[in-house]
Amino acid sequence: MVKIRDDLPRARDGRVDVRAWLDGLDGQRAQLSAAIDLVQDERCLRHGVDVAQLLVEMELDVDAIAAGLLFEFARGGAVDTAAVKARVGAGAAALLETMLRVAPAADYELSSAALQHRAEAQLENVRHLLVSLIDDPRVAAIKLAERLVALRSARAAPLETQQRLAEQALRVFAPLAGRLGIGQLKWGLEDIAFRYLHPDEYRRIAASLDARREEREKAVQGAVEELQARLAKAGVEADVQGRAKHIYSIWLKMQRKGIDFTEVYDVQAVRVVVERTPQCYAALGVVHTAWPHIPTEFDDYIANPKDNGYRSIHTAVMGPAGKVLEVQIRTAEMHKESELGVCAHWTYKGEKGEALHSGKMQWLAQVLEWHDDAAVQLEAAEVQGPGDRIYVATPQGHVIDLVQGATPVDFAYRVHTEVGHRCLGARVDGVDTALNTPLFTGQTVEIVTGPEENPRREWLNPEAGYAKTARARSKIQAWLREQLAESNVKAGESLLLDALERLDLTVDLPTLAADAGYETQEALLQALGVGECHVIDLVRLVGPRPRRKAEQLSLLPAADAPVRSVQRIRVSARNRPGLLRDVSSVVAAMGIDVAGVSARGGDADEAATISLDARVDSVLQLARVIDRIRRVPDVRDVRRA
Repeated sequence: MVKIRDDLPRARDGRVDVRAWLDGLDGQRAQLSAAIDLVQDERCLRHGVDVAQLLVEMELDVDAIAAGLLFEFARGGAVDTAAVKARVGAGAAALLETMLRVAPAADYELSSAALQHRAEAQLENVRHLLVSLIDDPRVAAIKLAERLVALRSARAAPLETQQRLAEQALRVFAPLAGRLGIGQLKWGLEDIAFRYLHPDEYRRIAASLDARREEREKAVQGAVEELQARLAKAGVEADVQGRAKHIYSIWLKMQRKGIDFTEVYDVQAVRVVVERTPQCYAALGVVHTAWPHIPTEFDDYIANPKDNGYRSIHTAVMGPAGKVLEVQIRTAEMHKESELGVCAHWTYKGEKGEALHSGKMQWLAQVLEWHDDAAVQLEAAEVQGPGDRIYVATPQGHVIDLVQGATPVDFAYRVHTEVGHRCLGARVDGVDTALNTPLFTGQTVEIVTGPEENPRREWLNPEAGYAKTARARSKIQAWLREQLAESNVKAGESLLLDALERLDLTVDLPTLAADAGYETQEALLQALGVGECHVIDLVRLVGPRPRRKAEQLSLLPAADAPVRSVQRIRVSARNRPGLLRDVSSVVAAMGIDVAGVSARGGDADEAATISLDARVDSVLQLARVIDRIRRVPDVRDVRRA
């Protein structure tokens, strides 16, 4: 069990005696000594050694221990991972880098008043974001150990800080420890968090336990001795010990069953540890033969392990003196796994270790498909795994879930409709970012807003990639519909004529409207203006029916065997280094062959012209490549020559 107070060696002034601690670590001293030498802050060193000691007890490898030791110092920017790689090793540096990526998860808010009181959704998003960032079981273990040390260290912190850390621990990190099967950390996180959040209840249960400790220990010892004797008589070699009940688990049972502490106290708990699985069932037979079995209190997690790999037999009987006796039966290997969870898999050697290593990431992914243990989170419903969602945060620490590929525009409308309408720009992780840039899990997004609502019609253009979510598109369209019909018609006409001019095409608008299914050209232009249809959709109709200048464009719509035609595209731009490369990359990314290219330009910032001879198979493809090139930075105009 994780202790609230550690047993690290101390110097006379109370500080951790780091060198004495190192002396007790066989085979790890050199690498950890190098890590300690990098830490130039006493508080960070004390915190780091506390974390490292927990990882030592969990039997993690030296890279993980070193990363845990360095984390508190590195998160302040005092040392970078390059220095860690050079001094401590590449393995520790890689783990530390991932830890720094996960670090903000401890700062995310669990309430969500700013997001329409979606508190439970916010909690789920924080969990999913944390899980999405973890790509190595050791990272999860280091993070959990670091959170436990942070909780311990908060004893002298302000009440608000204690409660914030405790809520995060109880609602996010302790359940994660449970999902990973790391009982050592789960119990420590729960008990300390409970003490901060419910100090009166904690003290009342702790005082009751202390007052009756001698009596309780005597009763449990009697049960242990009697069961040990019965097992020995039956030829079952086993180690029987009293099983400690944690204060938080006692309180949970009181809440769940509506009982008083005295009724929980009456329950005696023991654990039977044997060498092999068949002996588990032999021991179970001895227990059920000796005392009356309580039918509702039986679970065979050996035959049906929990999702996190936990294996054990749980049963309850009316034991000695007519008191309920709870019994857990497991092998020594199962017991180690119940204490260390996924971390236990790192200690195996040989063929078994190789097999575990090859499958550990798949196992981790299955374990981290998050759903709550009802015994830990009474109020939370089971939720689905992260799937193909992303989780990004506001600067205030609210976590928002979006579909893969979502952009800052989608983020803005997800926060609030008004934020979306007034959006002018975005900063992602503090860097100015284009509004059509895809976001990724773990990023922090800040929206720059203006004083007036003015969403841009271009955001609705599917080729531009601004609004990927239905929510954002529907909000933009709703705002546009509220504008004067005349302004929408004019905007739609401008969008269409500009696109046709770039393609060097002309069309008869009434005919095009009829082909597109609209009664009048005004109706068509109104639909374009509010984003109900898009210019690119109308280009599809222009291609098969060339008219006037369109007859000059010898292109066919996409078919089984499209006829390709070389079309010249002229690009006008501000000259800069890399301009031609960027334009060519856009064309190449679309899979379009270039038959020829020429460029003319002067010094930087002067006008430049690029001519591309592109092989395209339809008007639609030509329209798309022109649209993509228009979005290259510093490009001013693109059109078919």
